[in-house]
Amino acid sequence: MSRLLLVTILALISVSRATAEDALDRFAPERLAAMHEAVEALKSQRVEIPRTGPLREYRANLHVHSLLSHDSRGKIEDIVAAAKSVGTQILMFTDHTAATYDSFDDGHQGLRDGVLLIPGAEAKGLLVFPRESFRKFEASPVQDFSDVVRSRGGLTFVSHLEERMDWQLTGITGNEIYNTHADFKEEKRLIAAMRNPLWLVTASGLIRKYPQEAYSALHDYPADYLKRWDQLCQLAPHTGVSANDAHQNVGLVIRKIDGDKVRVEDPLGEKLIELPAAAVQPLLATLPPSDAGADPSILFKLQLDPYANALRHVATHVLMPELTQPALWEALEAGRAFVAFDWLADSTGFDAAVFAGDARHELGSRPAWSDGLHLQARAPLPGHWKLIRNGEQVAEGTGRAFEQAIAEPGIYRLELWLDVAGAERIWVLGNPWFVGAE
Repeated sequence: MSRLLLVTILALISVSRATAEDALDRFAPERLAAMHEAVEALKSQRVEIPRTGPLREYRANLHVHSLLSHDSRGKIEDIVAAAKSVGTQILMFTDHTAATYDSFDDGHQGLRDGVLLIPGAEAKGLLVFPRESFRKFEASPVQDFSDVVRSRGGLTFVSHLEERMDWQLTGITGNEIYNTHADFKEEKRLIAAMRNPLWLVTASGLIRKYPQEAYSALHDYPADYLKRWDQLCQLAPHTGVSANDAHQNVGLVIRKIDGDKVRVEDPLGEKLIELPAAAVQPLLATLPPSDAGADPSILFKLQLDPYANALRHVATHVLMPELTQPALWEALEAGRAFVAFDWLADSTGFDAAVFAGDARHELGSRPAWSDGLHLQARAPLPGHWKLIRNGEQVAEGTGRAFEQAIAEPGIYRLELWLDVAGAERIWVLGNPWFVGAE
């Protein structure tokens, strides 16, 4: 994510002026203000929904990078603090593999300040959460690699699905059904606007005033991911999870150096370019104060992807009896989870199940087909419910609750949309029920 974004940021400090692109609707000041007001209004409309039964709901962030990755400097104490600030109870790390450390043995694990840390890696196109070191198997072909990790008690999810639509691995746990990086890559107008030098002047102030709304402006319905997920679930159950792809490595630092020069750096401290100070002073003079801290050499600093904003944006909510690694493994294997864009509103309490009489079948279950089978769902906010069967919408409803008879066997999943600032936005994506599956 960072390299593509940083290349575009370089254009912002160019002394030549680019032709202005069409304005980004979501980045317009009035749109950011309206979104902020709408999100605040949703907080006042939200009602707490107590969960019944033995299962509890835990908020998890998958696809998180730390200083173990070459492209992050995130300290574990800072990441945990960010997680706690947004209500995350589980951090599933996917640091890039390297010869200098072992993804499992040296990875972040155990309980830290009440947050469960899970060590893992982003490797061979997968999110890998092993139960032991996989170093000696890492060179294997991806199917063999996944098979080894799975046979030894680990989990594997296909990552960056936009690059792997033709993959059809067997025996995996599931796949990402949303990825922040993939969402960003589709934002062609955002990338184009960032090449306009005036964008930084405007956006730096807006990002500080509306940090979450600015970060989450990239949020779109992941139609291509969901279409492929529906197809894969026809072959075998695939647990759908969200990917934050959090690095805290996207931004810009302008630092004064010897003489009359300034150095432009990325948040990793790597030099991007050196420029005459006179070339950037007119631009700097127009900018609001930056979060430069106590370092007097820093003239300007802008962090576009703080961990808190990245982790709040989207999460995977997992249903399990206790906050332990074995309980998490069992729940993800079973698909007892839903993905929610919590930056819009706290989705805690979303509840959906298929009933056969008094028998309750949680998300991810495989209830036998029978007459009288029906689905019941409720949420802390009213919204637009959509019931999808085998990839096609078959029913819908509005309100805080939704109920629908299950008329025939199939793979059913729920979507819940919110009306936010005059537009419908996807809020919750539930894992499917495999009704009548053998």
